[in-house]
Amino acid sequence: MEVQVTLLDFQSDFQQYSDSGYETWQNRMRERYGDFYDYFIRYHVIGPRPAHDTNDMTRQAIARYVNDRYVQEVNAQISKLQREYESWREELNQTMRYVRYYFPQHRVPRIILFNSMFTHGVLPVNDSTLAVGLDMFLGSNHPLYDSVGIYQYIRHKLNPRYVPFFTVQMNYRMNYAADDEPMKLIEAITERGKEMYFLSMVFPDAPDSLILGYTARQTEWCYLSERSIWEFMNDKDLLYKTNAMDKTRFLGESPTTSGMPPESPGSIGNFIGWQIVKSFMEKHKGTVNLQQMITNYPAPLIFAKSGYRPQS
Repeated sequence: MEVQVTLLDFQSDFQQYSDSGYETWQNRMRERYGDFYDYFIRYHVIGPRPAHDTNDMTRQAIARYVNDRYVQEVNAQISKLQREYESWREELNQTMRYVRYYFPQHRVPRIILFNSMFTHGVLPVNDSTLAVGLDMFLGSNHPLYDSVGIYQYIRHKLNPRYVPFFTVQMNYRMNYAADDEPMKLIEAITERGKEMYFLSMVFPDAPDSLILGYTARQTEWCYLSERSIWEFMNDKDLLYKTNAMDKTRFLGESPTTSGMPPESPGSIGNFIGWQIVKSFMEKHKGTVNLQQMITNYPAPLIFAKSGYRPQS
């Protein structure tokens, strides 16, 4: 199956700005990058401005941006990632072959690589385009992350190897994820489990820690503590409530899950949700395929028919 993912190096093209060739350069950028160019100018180059300020300051703002010393420093670090482009492209091509195998009508997105100045990992641009903030994948121990105060507990994911994974994860959310706002906690957890199961199928060689977004030690702890995690959620009578704070507690990023041992990861609902969906798919092996599970089986039905029982 032939699949070709397009990677567009926005940041390198943006640095080609010159005042003397401004109009030609801008036309080329708009033709190549469409709405993303205007988004980038508005939110990353010009920034917030009063509603009544309608003066065209684009040209001057771009000149300031490309000559800003800190921007240049971040761009210099991003440029070191160019050696990763080919391996990312190969992994994305292979992963999208899996996606197209399971979802033949799936639209393969094009990928824009840019400098978000530490505001975005992966950003949906429109239904066919994703933008990846390469500054968020410089390496877990990169000193720039100290200067901008990025939390230690997420730094293991700020690694170049995560670029294909987070790109496909966002592409899944754009196309297949349901809105979990009106859901009960157990339904929202199961909905997240659908995502984890999808990712495990299209990244078949990825370790569970990458799928879940945990460290290897946190992942091991979850498998050893699955029963106690499930009992904690049941004992606290949380699963059948729609409380938004509980969803954040169990599905949001945090160093650990409040009320649980310090070894527990944040977003522990990822793990339980994945086990629920695994149980459902095992119980319905041969009768429900991946596409059917994602598109035809809402989270409440999956949980009800999963027969889930914790293993440890």
